[in-house]
Amino acid sequence: MSNEYENGFTPEENKNAENQNPNYGVNSGTNAGGTAPNYGTGTAPNDNGTTYHYAYSSAGQNNTNYYKAPEQPPTQPEKKHKKPKKQKAVEYDANGNPIKPKKNKTAIAIIVIIAVCVIAAVVGIIVSVAGNGSGTDSGAQEDTTSSSGVQLQDSNGNVASTDNDGNYTVAGIAQNCIDSCVGITVYTQSSPYSYFYGYGSGNSDSSGEQTVSGEGSGIIMLEDGNYTYILTCAHVISDGSSFTVTLNNGDEYDATMVGYDNQTDIGVLRITATGLKVAQFADSDSAVVGEQVVAIGCPGGLEFMNSVTSGYISAVARPVSSSIGYDQECIQTDAAINPGNSGGALFNMQGQIIGVNSSKIASTEYEGMGFAVPSNTAIATANSLIKVGYVAGRAQIGITYTSIDNYSNASAILSALEELGYADANGTMVINEVNADSDLANKDVHEYDMIVAVNGTTLTSSDIMTSTLADSNPGDTIKLTIARIENNRITTFDVDCVLSESKGNN
Repeated sequence: MSNEYENGFTPEENKNAENQNPNYGVNSGTNAGGTAPNYGTGTAPNDNGTTYHYAYSSAGQNNTNYYKAPEQPPTQPEKKHKKPKKQKAVEYDANGNPIKPKKNKTAIAIIVIIAVCVIAAVVGIIVSVAGNGSGTDSGAQEDTTSSSGVQLQDSNGNVASTDNDGNYTVAGIAQNCIDSCVGITVYTQSSPYSYFYGYGSGNSDSSGEQTVSGEGSGIIMLEDGNYTYILTCAHVISDGSSFTVTLNNGDEYDATMVGYDNQTDIGVLRITATGLKVAQFADSDSAVVGEQVVAIGCPGGLEFMNSVTSGYISAVARPVSSSIGYDQECIQTDAAINPGNSGGALFNMQGQIIGVNSSKIASTEYEGMGFAVPSNTAIATANSLIKVGYVAGRAQIGITYTSIDNYSNASAILSALEELGYADANGTMVINEVNADSDLANKDVHEYDMIVAVNGTTLTSSDIMTSTLADSNPGDTIKLTIARIENNRITTFDVDCVLSESKGNN
């Protein structure tokens, strides 16, 4: 098929020259070479309700927004109408004098009791947090809790670790599981020339030395030989050049990066150490809405290392979209998570990790909407990173590309494609390079050719190609519809492409 096209199509019209997703050709963002975006540390700009991946970053780094939270109109409080006062009945004694009514002491007594209970509860919380801050493993204590899970005290005044069903209390999680939680400090190599050329970050110096660029959380997941592996989030470590892992007891270890995966937002570090407390992991497919959970991490950085918060699972398999073009199903929780919690543990009440805290919706209009990567996804990704350095079994086309909307003449091109039967092809991918090992290298496909459809479906968004590849395996064949501009004419043709295995970070 063909159509006249007057404006031409040249590389100079590309508004963004960076390649996108060299392994897949499905990323609608602008990050090249599999690098992760720089995630922010503050609240949503303009307070407009955005979702963030959270690593605690130093000053001078920008926020990266996730999806826009739905706006809701303000609710008007219902006006209360005063009830008419009741007329008091007056009684008289034998001499005809009015009898004064007795004061109602019951209400005063209730208020005092409630106040005492509230104060006692606050004191109990403060004592519990302070008492468990050391993170020592005291083991299970005598069961003195009620069947509802309310924390009681034994004869020695200690908070019980388990309830009547044998599950941990929140205090029990803190006492018995916190040693498997760590803090992560991320360093970047500053350029000695950055001050001359103006591309250094706000925390760079002129010496070219390592500088702290961020802090996050991690989980001790595996000991193998002389090494211990630390599970965290990809966005915590992806931009780092070196790392330090801090244990709950304050010991520090230099760490090396094993690998990371942007699709699942999972990363792995390795330290030379043995005998540390390795976390236990739950089957996240067994997670249920309403199940109590405990989050442990470093909100605000290592200054508040291993802070403990609790809440409930608000939803399972909640789709969360990232700004780098990937969707995944997460566990939603109302347990408080904040910048620096990324990569930290979300425990169930059996002391098992059911999720890896990753992101939240940050807005004054929304509270308690955090998201965790399910443990099954996290462990499968981490094991593959440890074994082969990438996520095995993931399919790719084998190209680098730029999204059509990065071109100044995109509107004219899309109009021409619509006349050819490809309406709203906003997910069109302009090929920058075909990898040597791609099946397309053996086909008549060139630079600046455009992929406008896959398996007969127009790419109205990048999600269509993303989901197609996610549902495919290396060795599968897909049909690509290619559009080409030659001599001011657009022609389209189909090619079969055998997918290869992706070995990158995307």
